[in-house]
Amino acid sequence: MKPNKKLLFLILPLLFSLASAGTETVFWQVGSFEEFLQGTLANVSLDTEGELHLAPGARVVFNPEEALALSLAHDRKGNVYIGTGHQGKVFRVDGALHSNLLFTAREPDIFALAAGPDGSLYVGSSPEGKVYRITAEGQSRVFYDPHSKYIWALALDQAGRLYVATGDKGQIFQVDAAGKGTLFFDSKQTHMMCLAFERNGNLLAGSVPNGLIYRITPQGKGFVLYEANLPEIHDLVTDSSGRIYAAALGGAGGKGSPELFVPPPGGAVPGGVTTVTVLASDEVRPGSGTEAQTPPNEGGNPPSFNRPTPVINAIPNFQIPQGRGSLIEILPDSTAETIWNSNSESVFGLAVRGDHILFSTDSNGRIFDMIPGRNAEKLNLVTETHGSLATRLMTEGSDLYVATSNIAQLLRVEQGVAAEGSYESPVKDTKFISHWGVLAWRGEAPGGTTLEFFTRSGNSERPDQTWSDWAGPYRSSNGSPVSSPPARYIQWKAVFHASGASSPTLNDVTVSYLNQNLPPQIRSLNVSTAGERTSPAGSGSAGLPGGPAISIGTSPGASSPGKVPVTLTWQADDPNNDQLVYSLYIKATDEQEWHLLKDKLRQTNYTIEPGSLPDGKYIAKLVASDGESNPPELARESELLSAPFWVDNTPPQVRVLRQNATDGEAEVVFEVEDSTSPLRSAETSLDGKEWKDIVSDDGIVDSRKETFTIRLSKLDAGEHVVSVRAYDTAGNLGVGKAVLRVAPR
Repeated sequence: MKPNKKLLFLILPLLFSLASAGTETVFWQVGSFEEFLQGTLANVSLDTEGELHLAPGARVVFNPEEALALSLAHDRKGNVYIGTGHQGKVFRVDGALHSNLLFTAREPDIFALAAGPDGSLYVGSSPEGKVYRITAEGQSRVFYDPHSKYIWALALDQAGRLYVATGDKGQIFQVDAAGKGTLFFDSKQTHMMCLAFERNGNLLAGSVPNGLIYRITPQGKGFVLYEANLPEIHDLVTDSSGRIYAAALGGAGGKGSPELFVPPPGGAVPGGVTTVTVLASDEVRPGSGTEAQTPPNEGGNPPSFNRPTPVINAIPNFQIPQGRGSLIEILPDSTAETIWNSNSESVFGLAVRGDHILFSTDSNGRIFDMIPGRNAEKLNLVTETHGSLATRLMTEGSDLYVATSNIAQLLRVEQGVAAEGSYESPVKDTKFISHWGVLAWRGEAPGGTTLEFFTRSGNSERPDQTWSDWAGPYRSSNGSPVSSPPARYIQWKAVFHASGASSPTLNDVTVSYLNQNLPPQIRSLNVSTAGERTSPAGSGSAGLPGGPAISIGTSPGASSPGKVPVTLTWQADDPNNDQLVYSLYIKATDEQEWHLLKDKLRQTNYTIEPGSLPDGKYIAKLVASDGESNPPELARESELLSAPFWVDNTPPQVRVLRQNATDGEAEVVFEVEDSTSPLRSAETSLDGKEWKDIVSDDGIVDSRKETFTIRLSKLDAGEHVVSVRAYDTAGNLGVGKAVLRVAPR
């Protein structure tokens, strides 16, 4: 996103001292819905247009000190009930926010609750669970046993019949007021996860593993309304117009396993073991204060059974899905559409408020508010609960209740706006140590409301105790100089202050910075003294294992004779992407001063023509500079020395050691010696005719001194000239000859 032109016009004067340094100033702007979504919200909402404002007030109204809040229900008196795991506890919070432990099941997890019109509460426990009924007077008993491993959902129809959704056989049972149950619907799926009633009395149900949404008539006839492309339908709700909303998800549990809870083999629940003795009676005596009621043992004998101790920080078999999530809308005419989906968030809780659909996710406990529409959906991020998972949503009057897990809490989101909220931006990685310019913002602050900004910086990817403290506040929308110390990472925070029902709004924030100018990196410097470049011996950056690559090479078999130039090639880059220019220097190894060969080079190679340097051993120096992209006081240079190399302009010396000719046969021994370089090849010719390759007497031409023995036969009488020419590795050519006189036979 490009910075707003008007905003830049206002802040450029403040940036002048920064930009005048010559290095390009970078503007980091956060201002879209997607960009703001990367940050952290506290009592702040985000709408589809990318505008932040104070959220409805959200506060924790109950903390049961349990690991998971798995289910919610409310009755006509305004009481809210929370089912938890892994201790099998059910809590009640009344309208005055007084709470107590209402009931404790033998089974560890309470996935399902339903409140009856007579004030009774139905509790579904898992695994190997039962349906318990707790009366308005607080008495409890086993109401129905479906003989199923899991009880996932409970729902009551207008006639007071209870419907029980179970797993792992995917069955729904219908239970009358006397507790007598019958099989109502057998889906042939593994789990039936959720239930909801339509206004006409049809029952809606969602399944695992095929992600099916069923419509079931009061007579138990099922019809598949929709098959999701994800394995689990986790929650279902309907609105007053007959729309159906479904939360579909899929992840680590895979086919056949609901995402919220996957038990270990054998159904055991991790944690310490407590032996609990219960009374053999049909009713559980009401507890006093916050004491829990315990369900009866149907066998009549006091049993012992395994109960987990509280698991607060680690929940081994509670799985936060790592897959995808989607929100599905089904209209009264049965047309269906996915109105929201994510590859990183899963939808768990659903609630309806007017024409709005509210849904919660497992990403920082986010609560979204959407107004679906055929042309475009309006999506707002209402708030973040900062729990790892917002498991359930429930509306009660004008309030929204949210159950979270790890750790379990009950939050109430009320009407109006919070008095104060904050937004923390994502951490910005500027890649290098940077100097900060100004922080500027666009938004509105109605009378009495305020927006304040703070920054902090550090050199670790995640903010920790090594980061600077929050600096600020910065209040000027036109731009305030950032006072955080230079560092690689930076983060800003906006604090919103309300005035009555009015909230400030924030549209975007821009922070400018200037990267520290880092020196160029010369990664290799190669020298070729024989006409062909050699491959780099390695590559790397200064200070790292391997370091810059320095190589020197010769080509052992040049295809054409002649003096060969010295060729230097190099590889270099600049961390700031500055334009680099190069200078080459050279000196003999017995000299003290460097001599400039060539400056202002832009290419990455240079050739020293033959004869330009006297014979000797040399070293080259390459200097890389980013001076063209930076002012003199900030420009940086790097240099690298080559390996020593030889310059050889002198040809090999060829002389005859001995020769003889007898009876048409001759033998000539040549000695070839070079003062500087090894010999590379040699050839011979008789009487100026074709040149032929020869090898030295030791079998390989590779030393500075070699001998060559030439043997000839069937020579005609008279004078003959035997020539030898030799090349050194620098391409210098030396020639010698022997004159033979062959007597007539």
